[in-house]
Amino acid sequence: MSFLRNKTVKVVLLSASTIVLFNCGGGSESEFPVEEVVIAQAPPTPPASALNINLSKMPPSESYDAYAEFEFNADDAASYLCSMNGDAFIACDSPMIYMPLAVGEHTFAVKAADATGAQGDENVYTWNTVSVTESIGNQPHHPELLTESDYPAVSEGWLGIFRVKCDFSHSSYNDPIVYPGAEGAAHLHRFYGNTLVDHNTTDESLFTSGEGTCQGNVLNRSGYWAPALLAPSYDNLGERLLDTNGDPAWVAVSGITGDPDESHELFYYSAATTDLAAIEPIPLGMRIIVGSGMGQPGQEQDTSIVRWHCNSWRAANDDDEVQYTTGIPSCDEGDIVRADLLFPNCWDGVNLDSDNHQSHLAYPIKGGGQIVCPDTHPISLVRLSYHFGYAVTGGVSHPDTQKSDNWKLASDIYEATDTNSGGMSLHADWMNGWQPELMQMLLDNCIKQGLDCHDGNLANGFRLSDTRPGTQEEPEIINGGRG
Repeated sequence: MSFLRNKTVKVVLLSASTIVLFNCGGGSESEFPVEEVVIAQAPPTPPASALNINLSKMPPSESYDAYAEFEFNADDAASYLCSMNGDAFIACDSPMIYMPLAVGEHTFAVKAADATGAQGDENVYTWNTVSVTESIGNQPHHPELLTESDYPAVSEGWLGIFRVKCDFSHSSYNDPIVYPGAEGAAHLHRFYGNTLVDHNTTDESLFTSGEGTCQGNVLNRSGYWAPALLAPSYDNLGERLLDTNGDPAWVAVSGITGDPDESHELFYYSAATTDLAAIEPIPLGMRIIVGSGMGQPGQEQDTSIVRWHCNSWRAANDDDEVQYTTGIPSCDEGDIVRADLLFPNCWDGVNLDSDNHQSHLAYPIKGGGQIVCPDTHPISLVRLSYHFGYAVTGGVSHPDTQKSDNWKLASDIYEATDTNSGGMSLHADWMNGWQPELMQMLLDNCIKQGLDCHDGNLANGFRLSDTRPGTQEEPEIINGGRG
């Protein structure tokens, strides 16, 4: 046995659990005892499997995005199984998108299975979703947050309100809420917010793609739209022009945007119930329509929901004394025609949409000396409202009266006349694309504190970045905007 200890030992793997020692000194195997040792050993590493997953797209190791998209493949995969943050594996396909994601660490795992059910190894990826107010590398905070504001958050006796400006994005005859997937099926709309909203827009595409024309850009990819406001088109002699179909021609009336002191393309997020502490953020994926496109003479809408007025009326009266109208008022050149749309804010707690895109929400009621949500819709959400301003200028005013006479909405189903003003079909649509962390900030810092937060001021040392224009594409106005 002594010469065995002086020999070099070669290890040859014969099986998963047996090692045989051989003499390597020139003698035959019979010249010394053969010793067999049985040990516990892991299975051998198999060759690269056609079921092993390749991740071709994933978020960076640190990201401000509140969503994550993964693309993956395996050569012989018949199906895939995915898991997020330790949840059970579920059937999935590539690409896979998760949204919304809370701030913190996240782990994604995916594995492939072949037609027999055999599974390959898991591919696991971990990353961090970082708060928009914190740093990533040399970036001190999200690039769409600014640290200077000309409009400090103040207490003005409001229940609490957050104001954000939006520039005009584009116009089209699409409506992804009412006519999903049907291109050109709607009347002419003017869109604000997400620059990619069209007939194919979904909650997923809204939240994960496109830029935003509202303050905050990608932090607020919400889609805001309303029927286009139209004025009769006249030539230099005051004669009515005709369109390419020989019908009376119309021109779109643009809202006032740009200058923070003059802009009236404003969208408010505010408190509509007395108990500020009970208000909740609007859930991602919420869809809402306010007002009715069927409004007309004899079927006028409630001015506590949608309404018109001349801006000069507000300057001459307290807000409570303004006599709002159900149709477009006759405002002089130099004045501003204003439209207000106040969305319902009481939620049934279950549905993010409904057949008529309204009944999953309700308006608050008075009860016990307070403003509360009804029992049928008990959850008070942040209230959204639109506030448009349209300048009465020589290009759109009536050539004889120099007023906003005979203006109409593209959704009007009646003819605007001197006795029946247009605009009674005032309504608007909204799809929520806010990054949830931002929605929570404006609720916690502005609304629940009873502050008036102008110009995207988040009342925490940050404000949203400035507006930016979209394509501002304007299609031809056909059939009075009804397409």
